[in-house]
Amino acid sequence: MTFDTVALCRAEPDPAAMLGALLAAGSELKMDTVEAAGLVRLFDPGDGRLLLSVETARLVQVPGEAERLLGLPLDDSFGGRVWWVESRAPAADPQAADVARRFTAALVQITGGLTWMSR
Repeated sequence: MTFDTVALCRAEPDPAAMLGALLAAGSELKMDTVEAAGLVRLFDPGDGRLLLSVETARLVQVPGEAERLLGLPLDDSFGGRVWWVESRAPAADPQAADVARRFTAALVQITGGLTWMSR
């Protein structure tokens, strides 16, 4: 199982926003990308364990779809557009969950929006 987070962003998370949120999650963490899967992954620098996988931002094309999937109402400040950024952390690792929370909170602070967490 995983601990999942979703950032529902008002503004498109450009590369600078994503990098800022990744650094806020832990500037000491090691990072790599899996381009074919559209993932950025963060690892513990000491033991190399995976702490977080972040998917590429996606514009939700269907009105009301984010609300339907997550049960979060989106107000008019989204202007009918929402960017979805999903991340996953190993469920049994409290450090990983903290990294996921910091990343999602930082991204929403940069872009505006809401967060959803699986627990």
